[in-house]
Amino acid sequence: MINDADQLKAYSEACNTLRHYSNASLTIRLASVVQGIAILVAWVVALTQKAALLMIALPIAGLLFTILLHRFHLGYFRATAVFYKLAAKMEEKFFSEDCRPMASYHKKYEEVYGNIWGRILTLNAPFLLIAILFVFALLTSCWILNR
Repeated sequence: MINDADQLKAYSEACNTLRHYSNASLTIRLASVVQGIAILVAWVVALTQKAALLMIALPIAGLLFTILLHRFHLGYFRATAVFYKLAAKMEEKFFSEDCRPMASYHKKYEEVYGNIWGRILTLNAPFLLIAILFVFALLTSCWILNR
């Protein structure tokens, strides 16, 4: 049988894992914005130099990178949700009802991200914004090259 000290250690590890996944998710969201800006700047340079191949390739590559980063982010998001549930369940055993930080945060987490608008406007906003900009860049390139 597992003793209380081992169970508290497991709770601590669950909380550490939550911090790791939350930090990784934030890093991926920031990376998507940075790579988006960098590729869009390169696209503008290609646009001013009329480099047709780059005018098409850069927005496509940027869109693919954004999709890839979004997939990484979804993995972190799903893992985080699992660990919030586990930590909240552990808190039921160890802490009184007024002292359950992960359970409280998990409840708020569900309120914010539990609907489509929370996921679009908060969680996935960086990816959506960058993807829209790449689609706009690709359409602009096609329009300029067909004139």
